Amino acid sequence: MMLKMDNFLSFAIVNGFFIGLLLSFLKFDDPEMIVAGTLLSTIGFYLITLVSVSFFIKFLTQKESSIKKPSYNNLLEEYIEEFDKREKATNKIRGFLRTMEKTMREEEKEERVYKSNKDKLLELANEDIF
Repeated sequence: MMLKMDNFLSFAIVNGFFIGLLLSFLKFDDPEMIVAGTLLSTIGFYLITLVSVSFFIKFLTQKESSIKKPSYNNLLEEYIEEFDKREKATNKIRGFLRTMEKTMREEEKEERVYKSNKDKLLELANEDIF
Protein backbone atom coordinates (compact mmCIF):
# COMPACT_ATOMS: atom_id res chain seq x y z
CA MET A 1 0.00 0.00 0.00
CA MET A 2 1.42 3.34 -1.06
CA LEU A 3 1.12 6.53 1.01
CA LYS A 4 -0.28 9.61 -0.65
CA MET A 5 1.75 12.79 -0.35
CA ASP A 6 -0.66 14.43 2.11
CA ASN A 7 -0.77 11.31 4.25
CA PHE A 8 3.03 11.05 4.18
CA LEU A 9 3.32 14.67 5.30
CA SER A 10 0.83 14.12 8.14
CA PHE A 11 2.63 10.93 9.19
CA ALA A 12 5.97 12.77 9.33
CA ILE A 13 4.48 15.61 11.40
CA VAL A 14 3.06 13.18 13.96
CA ASN A 15 6.39 11.35 14.12
CA GLY A 16 8.21 14.66 14.57
CA PHE A 17 5.90 15.60 17.41
CA PHE A 18 6.42 12.37 19.33
CA ILE A 19 10.17 12.24 18.70
CA GLY A 20 10.46 15.88 19.81
CA LEU A 21 8.37 15.18 22.89
CA LEU A 22 10.55 12.19 23.81
CA LEU A 23 13.81 14.08 23.29
CA SER A 24 12.49 17.13 25.18
CA PHE A 25 11.55 14.96 28.17
CA LEU A 26 15.04 13.46 28.18
CA LYS A 27 16.90 16.78 27.80
CA PHE A 28 14.84 19.43 29.67
CA ASP A 29 13.27 19.70 33.10
CA ASP A 30 11.21 22.87 32.66
CA PRO A 31 7.72 22.45 31.12
CA GLU A 32 8.21 25.54 28.94
CA MET A 33 11.39 24.11 27.46
CA ILE A 34 9.70 20.75 26.86
CA VAL A 35 6.89 22.48 24.91
CA ALA A 36 9.36 24.66 22.99
CA GLY A 37 11.57 21.68 22.12
CA THR A 38 8.55 19.68 20.98
CA LEU A 39 7.30 22.55 18.79
CA LEU A 40 10.74 23.11 17.27
CA SER A 41 11.23 19.45 16.41
CA THR A 42 7.69 19.24 14.97
CA ILE A 43 8.32 22.32 12.81
CA GLY A 44 11.71 20.90 11.76
CA PHE A 45 10.19 17.57 10.72
CA TYR A 46 7.41 19.41 8.88
CA LEU A 47 9.82 21.59 6.89
CA ILE A 48 12.19 18.73 6.02
CA THR A 49 9.30 16.53 4.90
CA LEU A 50 7.65 19.35 2.98
CA VAL A 51 10.85 20.09 1.06
CA SER A 52 11.46 16.43 0.25
CA VAL A 53 7.84 15.86 -0.87
CA SER A 54 7.98 19.02 -3.00
CA PHE A 55 11.15 17.87 -4.75
CA PHE A 56 9.70 14.40 -5.23
CA ILE A 57 6.54 15.79 -6.83
CA LYS A 58 8.53 18.22 -8.98
CA PHE A 59 10.81 15.56 -10.43
CA LEU A 60 8.07 12.95 -10.72
CA THR A 61 5.61 15.19 -12.60
CA GLN A 62 8.32 16.70 -14.82
CA LYS A 63 9.18 13.29 -16.31
CA GLU A 64 5.54 12.27 -16.74
CA SER A 65 4.45 15.48 -18.44
CA SER A 66 7.28 15.46 -20.97
CA ILE A 67 6.70 11.81 -21.90
CA LYS A 68 2.91 11.67 -22.08
CA LYS A 69 2.06 14.97 -23.79
CA PRO A 70 1.76 13.55 -27.35
CA SER A 71 -0.36 10.65 -26.15
CA TYR A 72 -2.66 13.09 -24.34
CA ASN A 73 -3.03 15.14 -27.51
CA ASN A 74 -3.89 12.02 -29.52
CA LEU A 75 -6.40 10.96 -26.91
CA LEU A 76 -8.02 14.39 -26.92
CA GLU A 77 -8.30 14.30 -30.72
CA GLU A 78 -10.05 10.93 -30.50
CA TYR A 79 -12.47 12.33 -27.93
CA ILE A 80 -13.22 15.33 -30.14
CA GLU A 81 -13.98 13.04 -33.09
CA GLU A 82 -16.22 10.87 -30.91
CA PHE A 83 -18.09 13.93 -29.62
CA ASP A 84 -18.64 15.12 -33.20
CA LYS A 85 -20.05 11.71 -34.18
CA ARG A 86 -22.38 11.69 -31.21
CA GLU A 87 -23.49 15.25 -31.89
CA LYS A 88 -24.40 14.33 -35.47
CA ALA A 89 -26.34 11.28 -34.28
CA THR A 90 -28.13 13.38 -31.68
CA ASN A 91 -29.07 15.98 -34.30
CA LYS A 92 -30.47 13.22 -36.53
CA ILE A 93 -32.56 11.89 -33.65
CA ARG A 94 -33.83 15.41 -32.87
CA GLY A 95 -34.80 15.92 -36.49
CA PHE A 96 -36.65 12.60 -36.54
CA LEU A 97 -38.51 13.49 -33.34
CA ARG A 98 -39.48 16.89 -34.75
CA THR A 99 -40.90 15.32 -37.91
CA MET A 100 -42.80 12.79 -35.80
CA GLU A 101 -44.27 15.58 -33.66
CA LYS A 102 -45.22 17.52 -36.78
CA THR A 103 -46.86 14.45 -38.30
CA MET A 104 -48.78 13.76 -35.08
CA ARG A 105 -50.02 17.37 -34.96
CA GLU A 106 -51.18 17.18 -38.56
CA GLU A 107 -52.98 13.89 -37.86
CA GLU A 108 -54.65 15.42 -34.78
CA LYS A 109 -55.80 18.40 -36.87
CA GLU A 110 -57.20 16.09 -39.55
CA GLU A 111 -58.94 14.01 -36.89
CA ARG A 112 -60.51 17.13 -35.34
CA VAL A 113 -61.69 18.31 -38.75
CA TYR A 114 -63.10 14.85 -39.51
CA LYS A 115 -64.95 14.73 -36.16
CA SER A 116 -66.36 18.23 -36.62
CA ASN A 117 -67.52 17.37 -40.16
CA LYS A 118 -69.01 14.12 -38.90
CA ASP A 119 -70.84 15.96 -36.12
CA LYS A 120 -72.20 18.49 -38.62
CA LEU A 121 -73.39 15.72 -40.94
CA LEU A 122 -75.10 13.95 -38.04
CA GLU A 123 -76.85 17.18 -37.05
CA LEU A 124 -78.03 17.75 -40.61
CA ALA A 125 -79.22 14.16 -40.85
CA ASN A 126 -81.10 14.48 -37.55
CA GLU A 127 -82.72 17.71 -38.68
CA ASP A 128 -83.89 16.11 -41.93
CA ILE A 129 -85.34 13.13 -40.14
CA PHE A 130 -87.33 15.09 -37.60
